[in-house]
Amino acid sequence: MTHLIILVAIILAALVLFIGGWIAVDVTGLLVLSALALTGLVSSTEALAGFSSSAVITVMGMFILTAGLTRTGVAYRLGQPIQRLAQNSEAVIIVALMAAAAILSALINTTTVASIMLPTTMELARRSGRSPSRLLLPMALGCLLGGPFTGISTPSNILATDALAAAGFPPFKLLDFTPITAALVVAGILFVILIGRRILPGSSKKKDVAYQGPLESSYQLTTHLFTLRIRHGSKLAGRTLIESRLGSALFLTVLGLKRRGELILAPRPQEKLQEGDTIIVHGHPNHLQYFNGHQHLCVEANHEMNEQMLQGLTMAETVIIKDSPFIGTTVAESRLRQKYRVHVLSLHTAQGEAVQNVRRRPFALGDRLLLQGEQQALEKLVADGLVAPLCCTPVNSINQLVTEQTSLLPMRVPDGSIMVGRNLVESRLGNAFGLTVIGIFREKALLFMPSSEEIIQKDDLLILQGTKYDLEALVGLQALLIERPSSGLIAELESQQVTVTEVLLSPRTTLAGQTLANLLFRDHYGLSVLAIWRKGQAHRLHLQDMPLQFGDALLVYGQRQSLEAVARDPNFLVLDKEATQAPLMNKAPYAIAIMIAVLLSAILGYVHISIAALTGAALMVLFGCLTIDEAYRAIEWKVIFLVATMLPLGVAVQNTGAAELVTSHLIPMVGGLGPRWVVAALFLVTVIGTQVIPTAPLVVLMSPIALSTAASLNISPQLLMMTIAIAASSSYASPLSHPAHLLIMSPGGYRFIDYIKIGIPLTLVIMAVAIWLLPILWPA
Repeated sequence: MTHLIILVAIILAALVLFIGGWIAVDVTGLLVLSALALTGLVSSTEALAGFSSSAVITVMGMFILTAGLTRTGVAYRLGQPIQRLAQNSEAVIIVALMAAAAILSALINTTTVASIMLPTTMELARRSGRSPSRLLLPMALGCLLGGPFTGISTPSNILATDALAAAGFPPFKLLDFTPITAALVVAGILFVILIGRRILPGSSKKKDVAYQGPLESSYQLTTHLFTLRIRHGSKLAGRTLIESRLGSALFLTVLGLKRRGELILAPRPQEKLQEGDTIIVHGHPNHLQYFNGHQHLCVEANHEMNEQMLQGLTMAETVIIKDSPFIGTTVAESRLRQKYRVHVLSLHTAQGEAVQNVRRRPFALGDRLLLQGEQQALEKLVADGLVAPLCCTPVNSINQLVTEQTSLLPMRVPDGSIMVGRNLVESRLGNAFGLTVIGIFREKALLFMPSSEEIIQKDDLLILQGTKYDLEALVGLQALLIERPSSGLIAELESQQVTVTEVLLSPRTTLAGQTLANLLFRDHYGLSVLAIWRKGQAHRLHLQDMPLQFGDALLVYGQRQSLEAVARDPNFLVLDKEATQAPLMNKAPYAIAIMIAVLLSAILGYVHISIAALTGAALMVLFGCLTIDEAYRAIEWKVIFLVATMLPLGVAVQNTGAAELVTSHLIPMVGGLGPRWVVAALFLVTVIGTQVIPTAPLVVLMSPIALSTAASLNISPQLLMMTIAIAASSSYASPLSHPAHLLIMSPGGYRFIDYIKIGIPLTLVIMAVAIWLLPILWPA
């Protein structure tokens, strides 16, 4: 009796520490183990046996197997069907998770299912913008609810069948467990959906209050994400992303494309847009309004105006002469437009080669220019000794030149346009599109070649000149439909191939003072810079031209393989090393084969699941699915110690005879009340025991009690053994009750009390359904 009192005191003290959470659960486990050994409730051998138990080895092996599936991208692909539900309601996601876990548990070991579903559930939580704590516990409960589906799917079912056969009774068939298990799965899912969701830790709402990572909170990514839809008949359809001018015109970074239900992440600049595409972009909200919407610039046909413009302007060819101040300067630096109101239509080298980027290339001796402007302005260039004498283009060939090189597009600036009050440079019509405002009609007056500092006013009619292709891009951007994205979009924009992370300039960098444009950062590394963090502030505008400084952090988006190149560059430091790990897709077949071999060998009984898991873990490392260091990091050592230190508690319960004592007093009390009360008493004792005693020894312990009770009360032994088997699998109320609970404890951030809060009411629901249904399926 003294030993029993000591055992109860240890159990109560452990429960208080677990629920209170004042010390770590693994430390509490070590204290329990020490107390059991010091008080003599278990021998030293029994106290340390947990560290070599099959349960501990199985959990350890499953951690490594799961890491192998994740590292090779298999887990991500397995979860893709469920991940498509990310934007559905939480109830739909939980139903899908629990149903999938329950069905898989009917075919595969429950712990293995939890291992496979863990990375899938984490990815689903990230994509849906929810805390993992909202989904991991329902997933684990689904695994446990579906475990007893067949006669060989759990140890308790196998042991219960063997106990009947050993006693001379007809054993259970393979599918005898299916009807009651199916009913319990449905009841469990309904409970979690209707009641359990309100008990789960974390918010049940979506992104506005959901879990947010440090990058989201620092850079406020959500407020700078937008979607743009390509309407039917859009001028942008058929263009590549570069040709769309989304980056140069609107300072937007394209993060992804949604096309016919498929999400294309980090698309190539050469990706062609199609009608109906939804473009996911990152940028400043104000810049989305620059060219979007007909309220800012309205196309206005006016053929008479076109003719008048051409008659007022002259085209002429000239050459950069020796000692010209223009030599070594760009078009912008020469101030041809501001000072002389002259526009450079084309530029050829002295050797006759056409210069593509006219705006950036400095003038050189002998360059041939095709200029456009009023006759007096062109003649002043010659008079000031800047260029050679003009070679004027004949009037009869002007229309041909215009048709071949440029087109005219009149656009009205309505009242309320974002253009009003900005000068021509700020309008970015030139820098973004290569368009030139060659004239402004204002109050019936025509201003030829206005200065770049000219302020745009309402009702101005801007005469834009450019290639037909450039003009169509401007019209196409106006037809875009801007929408706010869904709340879980940030999570969707990451995958095993693509990610968003921070990159710092290293202390040894030689890039300070240079710009992203000079470095050709996007072309060289294949990554898009979304923002630059400098002195506590995120900068998003004009990033290409911002000189880099020591201490800058770049928020980059792109392929993980591209990040590997950045991580090898001594100029940069990648803060999140895992972000650089692209999945080892070439090793996926090995990971799949190893996992199938582990499952089949355990299901068919060739080897014990613990040996199969340990062998599979070794093969994962041997075949390069992950490194040995990654394997060690994959093991949750807190969980391993918790399992190993708590297993001796079950041994102590057996050694002290606590279970037999409770049963011997409880069964006689209800024996005269009928079979349903006996079922209830056995279920209660077993389900309490399964919270601290491993399933297999508990069934072994309860089987003789159930069989002797059946004989003494003349009740069907199949009914009572089925009760023991189902109750032994109803281990919902403690993280110690099943490895599936322990697997999710750290990733979900759960406390001991979280399992109790949802596990006890679920246990009562399952118990009520089982007590009602078992005597019907197995009459006494």
